[in-house]
Amino acid sequence: MTKNTKEQSDIFLDKFDIKALNAMQVEAGKKIRSKSDVVLLSPTGTGKTLAFLLPLIEKLDANCDEIQLLILVPSRELAQQIEQVARKMGSGFKVNAVYGGRSGTLDKIDLKHRPAILIGTPGRIADRLRRDKFSLAYINTIVLMNLTSPWKLALKKK
Repeated sequence: MTKNTKEQSDIFLDKFDIKALNAMQVEAGKKIRSKSDVVLLSPTGTGKTLAFLLPLIEKLDANCDEIQLLILVPSRELAQQIEQVARKMGSGFKVNAVYGGRSGTLDKIDLKHRPAILIGTPGRIADRLRRDKFSLAYINTIVLMNLTSPWKLALKKK
């Protein structure tokens, strides 16, 4: 990105008509920028998508033509929602979502020119990996969205 982080963040927030990040988003951004492993637990509707996208987009390399950020989600609805938010941000990075119920032909066309950010359900991501053989070498961040209750309990115990 050519603009400094604060300016770019403000531009993104303006696109969503948000004046300032909430406390969870600010804290999440700090943790994501300073640590390699972060668990973000927050109720639905609190702005988790922006909380993780803002700092992770900062880390993307504009000169890399491969997938750098992989976001795994449990449902097509969540994949579509995150894709819409990421595109609305207008970061300049290509974003695609793949999920069951969507044409595999569309996936193949979309993935011919690799997105910097790939969002999808685990089964469809695995299928596209087998079929399209995209490189995993450039993926430096994986986001697991909406962990199931047993996972949440296991993480809380740590």
